[in-house]
Amino acid sequence: MGAEPTDAQIRMSPDDPVIQVMSARHGARETAPYRLTVRAASHGLRIVAVWQALGRETRHADHVRVRIDRRHGFEEVTLTYVAVSADVLAETVNRLIALPWVLDACFYP
Repeated sequence: MGAEPTDAQIRMSPDDPVIQVMSARHGARETAPYRLTVRAASHGLRIVAVWQALGRETRHADHVRVRIDRRHGFEEVTLTYVAVSADVLAETVNRLIALPWVLDACFYP
């Protein structure tokens, strides 16, 4: 009998070898900005709380996009950064997914 799927987030330790390889491979780049996306259920996205969780790194965001997907029942905010390291964004994602109303948080080049 298999385990039932859940909406729980998977936390990865910064010491995990896979995380270290990904961080080294995708360190801060000048030519390809990073995007960080935070997703919540409809009517559950708390922009101020997201901004507070981002901390000092918000000053490096050069574009913010808020999207509402009524069809799938979620809201999301995506920030584009020009000069933030993958390590800093990984820590930020860990802070965000710890919030009970966040469905998902990720960053990508």
